[in-house]
Amino acid sequence: MTIPTKKLRGLLGLATAVVVGVSLISAQLKHVEVVMRTPHGSHRHVLWTFRHTVRGALAASKIPVSPRDMIAPRPSAPLRSKIVIKKAIPVLITNAQHHFQVWTADYRVGSVLHQLSIKLRPHDIVKPAVTASIRARSTITVIQRWWTHKTRLVSLPYTVQRRADATLAQGRTALVQNGQVGQARVVTSQLMQNGRPVTTRTQTTVLRQPLPQIVVYGTKAPLAQTSMNFVGAVRMISTAYWPDPAWSTGITSTGIRAQYGVAAVDPSVIPLGTHLYIPGYGRALAADTGGGIVGDRIDLCFNDNQQAVDWGVRPVTVYILASSSAQAS
Repeated sequence: MTIPTKKLRGLLGLATAVVVGVSLISAQLKHVEVVMRTPHGSHRHVLWTFRHTVRGALAASKIPVSPRDMIAPRPSAPLRSKIVIKKAIPVLITNAQHHFQVWTADYRVGSVLHQLSIKLRPHDIVKPAVTASIRARSTITVIQRWWTHKTRLVSLPYTVQRRADATLAQGRTALVQNGQVGQARVVTSQLMQNGRPVTTRTQTTVLRQPLPQIVVYGTKAPLAQTSMNFVGAVRMISTAYWPDPAWSTGITSTGIRAQYGVAAVDPSVIPLGTHLYIPGYGRALAADTGGGIVGDRIDLCFNDNQQAVDWGVRPVTVYILASSSAQAS
């Protein structure tokens, strides 16, 4: 069959137009893979579009997208062959002071806290763990924990050591070494949790050991009563005193120096100048008086305050020596 030249030219023009149209359509129609990611997994969609931007392609596809979602490339970017959408989910953040909800496209606890610029201390506790995955409406709890340290210096009391001394008469004591307090550094550490202590630790470091006070007491037996002549004995209540320079001149009412071996008496009971013997104390001279020394009271003088304190108050038998025994003493 012969086709007229004019008709043949028309058919060739139509074919050419179709080929050109198809080529133009092929050049503008784009094949795009859309990946939708959620905490439950990923879903893929295939999209054919004439749009030139990510935003335009998604709008034409009617794929649901929220402004909170994370889209790559960004919505204003030129359209490529692949779009990745991470769906945002609501998450509750809670600690001791705050409770609030955020939307996030990060599905791991640590990433969410980093996104919110929440910095964790070394001892903080996060539930779930920072490496854990989360889903919509998960709760992330941050328990804030930190250590506090307080340092103070404390005194360490000294002990009193009493030692027997066979060269010292019974009833007598002597201070050999003064006591000295020591010092220690105490560090109290507390683990705070949401503002409250949950663990307390104390560390003590001794900086200076205390020095004990050493007092010796006499064990030497007193002279036997048979070696002294007594002309009388009086049952009395004895006290002790030390002529502290802060309040005393150190001179007795008879004008002699107040020292060990001097006794204050009531002259109406024991005349001044009388020589005495008191078991546990030894020989004494009635050479002083006192406002509170009345009747059956006798006040024995000691050489230091500790001796006086050690004697205290005690009942004694006071022996009045005969002149011969007094002269022998």
